[in-house]
Amino acid sequence: MALFSNSRRFGALVVACLISAPAQSMVISYTDTEFIDADWSAVEALDTTPNDSFTFSGTQILSGGNPGAYRQVINQINTGTTSNIISGHFRSDMIYNPGADGAFGSIDVSYAAISDPSTAAGGVLFGVILRQSGNFFISSLGAAVNGLGWTAFSAFGLTGADFSALGGGSLDLANGAAAVEIGIFASNGTFGFPSVNTGGFDNLSLDVNVPEPGTLVVFAGALIVFGVTRRYKFST
Repeated sequence: MALFSNSRRFGALVVACLISAPAQSMVISYTDTEFIDADWSAVEALDTTPNDSFTFSGTQILSGGNPGAYRQVINQINTGTTSNIISGHFRSDMIYNPGADGAFGSIDVSYAAISDPSTAAGGVLFGVILRQSGNFFISSLGAAVNGLGWTAFSAFGLTGADFSALGGGSLDLANGAAAVEIGIFASNGTFGFPSVNTGGFDNLSLDVNVPEPGTLVVFAGALIVFGVTRRYKFST
C-alpha cells in the first residue's frame, strides 16, 4: 500500500514537471565577416525590366567594410523604363532542412549594409531571402540604405508569416518540408539610364531557432522511471 501511495505521489510529480518544464529550442548559427567568393553565389530573384535588361553581381571586397572585407553587390538596370529588381545572395552552407532538423521556428538576423553615394542611382534595400524548391520569398523587414555609410540592422523572431513570395509557390517550413536556402537580397528600382546601384553587406550573423518541446523529454524520462516503479510494485 505504501508503495502504491509513493507511485501516486510520483505520478503527481510527473504532472508537475510537465506543467513547469520550459520549452527548449535548438539554434543553428551562421556568421560571415570575410565573404569569400567561392562560398557565395548570386541569382536573379525578381526582374520586372523589359527584355530581361537586369544585370547583377556579388564580389568580395577586401577592404572598406565594417571593418575589413565585405560582399559588394551591384544591381544594374539597362533600361529607362520603371522597373524593380532583386538579386539574391546565398552562402553554400546556409541551408536549413526541415526534413532532417524538424519544423522551422524563426530567424534572428543582424548585418551591416551600405550603398555607394558616388553613383547616380538611388538606395538599395537589403533583407533576408529564402529559396525553397526554386521559389523565392523575401522578408518584409530590411535595411534601406542610401549613401549614409554603414548602417547596422537587426531583426528577431522572423517567422514564415514575415516572408512574401516573389512569384509562385508557397513557403512550407513544417516538419518534413523541402530544404530552405537562406541568404540576403538586394533590391532597387530605376534611377536614370543605365541605373547602377552599388551597395554591400558585412558582419552577417544569422540564427535559425528550432523549437524542441522540453516537456516531451521530461515526460519520456518520467514514464521510464514510473514504469520501473510499477514493475517493482507488481513483482513484490
